[in-house]
Amino acid sequence: MSIKKVVKSSVSQQVFDQLREQILSGGWKSGDKLPSENELAAQFGVSRVTVRNALQKLSGLGLIETRFGEGSFVRGPEAGAALNQLVPMLYLGRETLRDILTFRRMVEGPICEIACRRATDREIAQLRQLLDEMERAEADLPAFARLDSAFHGMVARLTRSNMMQQIYQIIDDAMQSATRQHVRQQSVQVALGWYRKMLAAFEARDSARARRAMEQALAQTFWISTVYQNVLNMESAWPERVAVRWYDEAAGCVREVRYRDYAADIRRMVGYLRRNLPGIEGRHIGLLDRTGYPYAVALFGCILAGAVAVPLNYEKSWPDLADEVARADVDCLLAGGAYREREPGFAGYSGRVLDIGAFAGCTEQAELTECLDRDAPALILFTSDTTGRSKGVVLSQRNLFAPMRLFTEPFATVRRQFGLPEDYQFSAFSVLPLFHVAALTSLLSWSISGNAVNFCADLRRFYRDLAAMPSDVMAVVPTLLKSIHHDVCKGKAARLGKLRIFTCGAATYDPQMLADLIERGFTVIQTYGLTETVGDGGWNSAQDPAHLASVGLRDPDMEYRLEDGELCMKGEAVMLGYYKDPEATEAVLKDGWFHTGDLARIDEDGYIYLTGRKNNLMILPSGENVSPEELEALLAKIPPVREVLVCQKEGKICARISCREAAQDQVRAFIHATNRMLPLYKRVAAVEFTDQPLPRNALGKLQRG
Repeated sequence: MSIKKVVKSSVSQQVFDQLREQILSGGWKSGDKLPSENELAAQFGVSRVTVRNALQKLSGLGLIETRFGEGSFVRGPEAGAALNQLVPMLYLGRETLRDILTFRRMVEGPICEIACRRATDREIAQLRQLLDEMERAEADLPAFARLDSAFHGMVARLTRSNMMQQIYQIIDDAMQSATRQHVRQQSVQVALGWYRKMLAAFEARDSARARRAMEQALAQTFWISTVYQNVLNMESAWPERVAVRWYDEAAGCVREVRYRDYAADIRRMVGYLRRNLPGIEGRHIGLLDRTGYPYAVALFGCILAGAVAVPLNYEKSWPDLADEVARADVDCLLAGGAYREREPGFAGYSGRVLDIGAFAGCTEQAELTECLDRDAPALILFTSDTTGRSKGVVLSQRNLFAPMRLFTEPFATVRRQFGLPEDYQFSAFSVLPLFHVAALTSLLSWSISGNAVNFCADLRRFYRDLAAMPSDVMAVVPTLLKSIHHDVCKGKAARLGKLRIFTCGAATYDPQMLADLIERGFTVIQTYGLTETVGDGGWNSAQDPAHLASVGLRDPDMEYRLEDGELCMKGEAVMLGYYKDPEATEAVLKDGWFHTGDLARIDEDGYIYLTGRKNNLMILPSGENVSPEELEALLAKIPPVREVLVCQKEGKICARISCREAAQDQVRAFIHATNRMLPLYKRVAAVEFTDQPLPRNALGKLQRG
C-alpha cells in the first residue's frame, strides 16, 4: 500500500478516503487482514485516535469487520460499494447516527410509496401479521427491535426492486447493534402508532399517505425530540427501573421513584396546573425550590401543560430574584417552603404562588398531548452572571433536544469500556442545581437513556448521601473536583464508593489534576457548552495526556468556525434569543451563528482548546491585549495558591490571590520568577492577598468585576 503523508486539514477524512480507496480499488482483497492501528498510525503520521475513527467508519459501511483478538479484515467492496456510489458523504458509523436517520427518511419514504402501489393483498396481510407480532412484543424491546427491522425489510421487498432492497439491506447491516440500542431510547407506543397508520394506508392503497407515515415514523420514533415523547418512553421502555433517588431527611432514609411513577407524577402535575391556572398555554411559570424530585416533576409538567418554565436560582436573595421574575414576565411561582423561610422579603411578592409539591396529593393523571410547535418558547434560563446582569435565554423544545444524541450515545461506549452488560443501569450523583443548563440537560439525557438520578441537595451531606446512594457518574464544577482530587490524593478514594466517572464543565480544568485522577483509575470526561447552546459544544472523553487540556471534540450535529479567534457555533441547539433584549441578541446571533465570546483554537484532530474570554481581554495602555486566563493558569501552578484572579487596575496587571498568610512570601517569589519569563507587557505589577475564598457565583465560577 502506498501511504501519502497526511496534510493538516481534514486528517480523519484523508485517512478514511485512502483506506476506502485501497479496498474499493482491489488493493486489499476480501479476507485480507489490515495492518494494526499502531502500524497505520505510523504510516500515515497521525494519532491512533484518528486511525480508529477511520476504521469505525469503514466498519459502519460494511467494508471491514473487526474480530476480537484477531484484528480487522476486509469484507470486500460488494458489501458497501452500491451505497458508497449513491451517498459518498454518508459514512454510516455510530458517530453519525443522525446522518443515518436523515438518509433513511430520504430513501425509505419513496420505498414505502412504491411498495404500497405494488403490494398484493396477501402481502399486505403478511405486513398486518408482522405488525401484530410487534404489538405482542411491545414489552420485549430486543424482540421488538428485530421485528421492527423485519417490517422495514419487508416493505423494501414489496417494491420488487433489487436496488431498493440492496439499499435497505446495506442500511440495516450498517446500523445493526446501533439501531437495536437506539430503539431502546424510543417510545414503542409512538412507533406502533405510525406503523398502524402506514398499514392503514397500504390497505387503502393510498401510496402518498403511506410515504408520509413512513417519513413521520422515522422522524418521530427514532429520536426522542419532545418532552411528550420522553414521558411516553418512561412508561413504555423501562417502567420498572428506578428513575430518581434522594435522601429523605425527615425519615432518615433514601426514597426512590420508578419511571412509571415518575411519569404518573408528571401527569398529575400537568392536571394540577391546568386546574389551577386556566389558560396556562404560553404563561411564564417560575420554579423556586431546592433541587430535587418536586422540581424535576414541575419542570416537565410546566412544559407539557404548554407553559414556559422559568427555573430560578434558589441561592439568590429575593431582591435579585424579584428582578429576574419581573424581567421574565413570570405570573405564577411554583415554590417550596424553604425559600420563604430563608427570605422574609419573599412574603411581599404580589403574584400567585402555588405549592411545587402539590401534585403528590392529586389523583388525576392528565392526558398528555404532543407539542404542536417545537420552535415555540419552552424555557427561559438565566445565564450565570460573572461580569454583569444575567440575561434570560429563551429555548424551545427543538433547542432542548438537539444535543441529546451527543449526551446519550456515550453510555454505550462506557458500557463497553468497563465491560458492563448492555442492560446495566447507570446512576448519576446530581449535585448541580436544576436551574443550571448542565443539570437540566442531564435530567433529560438520563431519562432518555433509562438511567437513574440520585439527588444530593446539600453538599455538606456529600459523602453521607453518596454512601446511601452509590453512583457511577457525577457532573462537577472546578471547585468540587478540586476538593475530590484532594481527598483522592490523600488516600480517601474509598469514600467515593463505585463513583469512577466525572463529567467536567463550567470552566477549564488543570490537566495535571485530571491526569492524577485518571492515573488512579477514574474516567474524566470534559464538556463544553453554554446556556445559549443548551450545553452543546464539545465532548472530550480522551484519557491521553495529549488532549487533557482540550474541552472536547466538536458535536457532528453543529457547525463551527473561528472569527478573529472567537469560537462561533450554528445549529439546532442555538437559542431563540435573549428574552425582551433584541440588542443583546443581535450582538451574539448573526446569520444563525452564535458568537460564544470564548477565544479558542481547534487542532487538526478537531479538539477545541479555550484560550480565554473575549470580554475578559485586558487592553493595556500600550495597546497590547492580555488574556487574564493565561496568567491565572501560570500563577495557579504553585501549590499554596488556592485561587487566583487576574484583572487590570489603573492600567496595570493585578493578581488577586487567595492563600495562607504564611505562604505569601513564597508566592511573591514565584510571581517574580514567572515575570522574568514573560514579555514586559504581560508581567504582573501588583498583588492583592487574602486568606478568604475569592467571590464566586452559584456555579463556582470566579466573579469578575
